[in-house]
Amino acid sequence: MQGKEFQNLSDCAVVASSFLRLFCRGKSILVKSIHRRKSVSFHRATPRVAFGMIVLVFGFLIQGCSGPYLYPRAIHEEKDRYVRLEARYGHGQEGQALRFTHPLTLSEGDWARILASTYVKPKGWLLSLGSTGVAPSQAFDGRDRTYLAERLASAFSRARPDEWVVFYLSHPREAEVDEITSGGFFVVEGQVHLVLANYRQPVSMSFVRREIWNDPLRPSGKTYYEVVPQEYQTVETYVRWYPNKPLLAFPSELLIDYVASLNISQDKNTTTSPGATDRNIHNSHTSPTEDRLRSLGRLHDEGLITDEEYQAKRAKLLDEL
Repeated sequence: MQGKEFQNLSDCAVVASSFLRLFCRGKSILVKSIHRRKSVSFHRATPRVAFGMIVLVFGFLIQGCSGPYLYPRAIHEEKDRYVRLEARYGHGQEGQALRFTHPLTLSEGDWARILASTYVKPKGWLLSLGSTGVAPSQAFDGRDRTYLAERLASAFSRARPDEWVVFYLSHPREAEVDEITSGGFFVVEGQVHLVLANYRQPVSMSFVRREIWNDPLRPSGKTYYEVVPQEYQTVETYVRWYPNKPLLAFPSELLIDYVASLNISQDKNTTTSPGATDRNIHNSHTSPTEDRLRSLGRLHDEGLITDEEYQAKRAKLLDEL
């Protein structure tokens, strides 16, 4: 058992002890009230009620603290974001190791286009007003797309068939409150699967932040946004990876036919000039750094990165030549 699993158990122990203290305090108040009322029959039933409450509380704790065994490998990590490779054994696998179509070679530009094609909108709850008519928007802004695209390209080139590529993104919302987006990617038979476990989830308590940080595929609370599938995309209900989710958590799993999607995207940016074929032949013999410079130029032309981000990244790549 690795240190990460010990940390999860430690968090559960803290929560369990807090529940136990609250229960004992409530039981003490209840017994005192019964004594004042001199209700003998109810007093005799108190031990059975207390035992039932203890079993119920610990049942919820065991269910909430149960989780898969995690074996992470860092790709990149900062205090407010990371991308990792992560083997997971537990939920949704029935004791079997998953077999993804990994490793996978896609360029940074390819991943930027995949991320740009992911859309969300506020989830329409029964009592919510005005959310169902809101137009979908891109799930990842330019800064997050730039960060994820580079790390996803690196991670998938190194991923083993049993490893997810998981991510964590945190942005300040207001004093003591952060918006956290977390989830994971994997590829199976020509489809990129994106599980958005938490999307712009408001978090103020440190132990909740640590819980999501330790396991980015674990939903932490109510789902405020839903994924809106585009062309060559479908959505499946996210239940197999975390059946013990919070009551109002309904994250989804987005399936993207990345081959068809990228071909469409490339067709829109392909010129038909007489020299296009010659340039394509020439490009097949270029270095990886030149390919990355061209991908970076496409990202800039498509408005996926800012001028400052383009210049900074371009200067870094030119230093590698």
